[in-house]
Amino acid sequence: MNWENLIINLECIDNLPTLPTVFTKVTELINKPNVTARQIAEVIETDQAISMKLLKIVNSPFFGFSRKILTVQDAVVLLGFNATRNTVTSISIFNTMNTSSDEELFDMTEFWKHSIGTGMVARFLARKVHIDPENAFVAGIIHDIGKIILQQYFKDELTKVIKLMKEKNKSFFEAELEVYRGTHCDLGCYLADKWNLPFPLVEVIDLHHTPGEASEDPKLVSVIHIANSVTKGLGLGFTGWSKEQELDPYAFARLDIVAADLEGWLDEIQDEIDGAEEVFNLIK
Repeated sequence: MNWENLIINLECIDNLPTLPTVFTKVTELINKPNVTARQIAEVIETDQAISMKLLKIVNSPFFGFSRKILTVQDAVVLLGFNATRNTVTSISIFNTMNTSSDEELFDMTEFWKHSIGTGMVARFLARKVHIDPENAFVAGIIHDIGKIILQQYFKDELTKVIKLMKEKNKSFFEAELEVYRGTHCDLGCYLADKWNLPFPLVEVIDLHHTPGEASEDPKLVSVIHIANSVTKGLGLGFTGWSKEQELDPYAFARLDIVAADLEGWLDEIQDEIDGAEEVFNLIK
């Protein structure tokens, strides 16, 4: 199937995943002037599963608060509105997209560990280059959601991509272009647009392999481009299938760092990746 037919088929799917109402309502509230933490908390509390996971995460070493947080309202106050929205976004997308899969073809657990690892490395890099670390975290988690669309609805194409990767030592991105003239970035961007995600996140999904094309937030896209590659290189991802895509020099230039900086941060980056499984267990 070529790219045009893939999109036509996607548009005809009635049961494409949708995000919980809580996500939409929290996003709308945070964009309003004079909204209070209590109002945001009341919306979150309408979804017990999201409320419980939010409290689990906020009480974990991931945020490192010195006291136990007992209420959703306290969590919103301590996190701040943007970090609360990003945490709710991460939980909502994980809950919506964490489906069963054929582990031989696509191991969903490894997929999410890689995604969360990318988010944690992105959070680390964001601090180093002085951009919002919580935005970078959620961007890292969702950057590859197009692969889930491929796995759920286009298994024949996914099988051909993986076969080509193994036979010709191509990256996933290169193999996709050869198989159906599109990529998981395009598929993920289509879904993110349906979800009305903020445009910087849509741009990350669309351009994390081609950061030089970013215009809305090129620093965020560059951080995810590097974090994705580093996370795979350190063994958290679909390793062993194929070669990895080379890092784009633009991303280093845009962030004003060099490869030697990454090497100097390697021990700290490994600590972030080692924590990915813990965060995975908190969100799942």
